[in-house]
Amino acid sequence: MKIAYQSEQEQLESLQKWWKENGKSVIFGVVLGVAGMVGWSSWNAYTVRQAEKASLSYEQLVAFKKEGSQEEAIKQGESLIDEFSNSGYAELASLVVAKVALEQGDREKAKTHLEWVIKEGQSSPVQSIARLRLARLLTSEEKWTEAIALLDGEAGEFASLYEEARGDIFHAQGDLPSARTAYRKALARANYSMDRKLQARIRIKLDDLRRVPQGSDA
Repeated sequence: MKIAYQSEQEQLESLQKWWKENGKSVIFGVVLGVAGMVGWSSWNAYTVRQAEKASLSYEQLVAFKKEGSQEEAIKQGESLIDEFSNSGYAELASLVVAKVALEQGDREKAKTHLEWVIKEGQSSPVQSIARLRLARLLTSEEKWTEAIALLDGEAGEFASLYEEARGDIFHAQGDLPSARTAYRKALARANYSMDRKLQARIRIKLDDLRRVPQGSDA
């Protein structure tokens, strides 16, 4: 049975831990052909060094983010992405840079990094998070069609969050019946995953809709 992650943040933390433990062997997609050309020992040593550099670079990025050093975080993140673009750390770094950029009010930079993960990423869970965050950003700009299109992709472990996001869009549009349907689907999936915080949040949204007079439904 697949693990039902309780939130996108929990999934991200799990991915970060996995990359720290396994990045040395997969960071550059080691293949036997390359190993045969340059020699396994030399290639393996190079891979280990690069993986360690990428890991340290990402740890520095996270440290800047926690300190509130936004400019340093963005510079560190973009440097990591340029140098290790084929690694999972680049995808994780893009999510961090997008979040910091949004905190600074730079929506276009945030969109650019989220779109990069969606188009160029190799990790389905990270891509799912990027689609969800970009959909939320577009929703805040009332770009309903674009946001919904992003949520039509494979949601994986984030199905309940995707349904909740759909409900938010329908609610913002005034389509209350569709919002109720989406929230109920989200709640059902949240119940399955035992995500109590998400359950409580969705119930509040459903309760808010129940307070709206039926004649107000679109």
